[in-house]
Amino acid sequence: MNFELSDDLVALRDVAREFLSERWTTEAARKALDGPAAVVPEALWAQMADMGWFGAACGEASGGSGLGMTAAALLAMEAGRALLPSALMSTLAGAIAIDRSGQGKLKGEVLPAIIAGTIPVTLAFEEQNGTWGPDGGALVADAAQGELSVSGTKILVPDAGTARLYLSSVSVAGRSMLLAVPAGLPGLTSAAMARIDGQDLGELCFDQVVVATDQMLGAYEDGSAVREAYAVWTVLVAADLLGCAEAAMDMTVEYCKQRMQFGRPIGAFQAVSHRLADVQVSIEIGRSLLYAACLSLDEQRSDACALVSAAKAFINEAAIESCEAAMQLHGGIGYTWELDVHLYLRRVRSNAVTAGDASYHREVVVRHLSDRYADQSDAGAEVT
Repeated sequence: MNFELSDDLVALRDVAREFLSERWTTEAARKALDGPAAVVPEALWAQMADMGWFGAACGEASGGSGLGMTAAALLAMEAGRALLPSALMSTLAGAIAIDRSGQGKLKGEVLPAIIAGTIPVTLAFEEQNGTWGPDGGALVADAAQGELSVSGTKILVPDAGTARLYLSSVSVAGRSMLLAVPAGLPGLTSAAMARIDGQDLGELCFDQVVVATDQMLGAYEDGSAVREAYAVWTVLVAADLLGCAEAAMDMTVEYCKQRMQFGRPIGAFQAVSHRLADVQVSIEIGRSLLYAACLSLDEQRSDACALVSAAKAFINEAAIESCEAAMQLHGGIGYTWELDVHLYLRRVRSNAVTAGDASYHREVVVRHLSDRYADQSDAGAEVT
């Protein structure tokens, strides 16, 4: 069995890395710490659309490339390496959600516009309920005469200030569903929230916002559209984290080769080399978990959400470990404003609590295993 990336995926990764290194600099992320949130310039956004990035994981019948979740994850990883604003991830996740669960006008008209780059989209899941995830939300939509009246609040919405379409989880008659809400509707307001890395984040307030029922994604009776969209978003955040971890480690390895102490590079000392090796091992484990999560989503496996949570929980901590090691092994210069290390640390600290922290995702894995073993026990099967 071949566990290597396909030639198409390798080419996509390499092109994305070269393109972003030439057309985007980390200085934009640094400026955002003391000013407005960093945004992707229109010209750069149009170029990414022209290269087909926003539809990389969408089916060919929808106008996408049909490369699957791994392609989207690779793009998110390269965005993390380059410290590109999260709008790419948000739009990728939104396009995948509509491609897999959308219907009618959403899939026939809105999705092609998203892939073409004319409708930036984001997702709104989290609420002020003390937990993570798509379940148990209090945003309520009352159905009447082909319309939904939505009231409530969503927090921690990525790219809330620039998106033109929000895919929001809502509760209709006690059931969770995903609703496409265009920006600018009467009663819908957005307020900025702060992230320590300066990215666009906001709170959405719905005050009897009227949305047509044809804006619903998928059959909402089982909540599958909501859970799958949240899993896709989680995978992309994990991929961004992994990209940051790789970039921080590459920067640190290069520094340890050049920084001389006692007549030789500091990377030659075991205390340094062993720590670098430990971080690299964690990165590679995280990569394997990420690819497994992507494949499980493409294959629609029953344990997909558990694999996604396993990847996110592990990569959360691996990315923080990598960036903290980078800061410490750079010594005093690692704490300076001019070096990029603190930018990566800020980003991973923020994304480690985006789409669920490590504790939340470990609980998801534990619940999955508990339910699985309970089912085996009830069926009289041997539990191993």
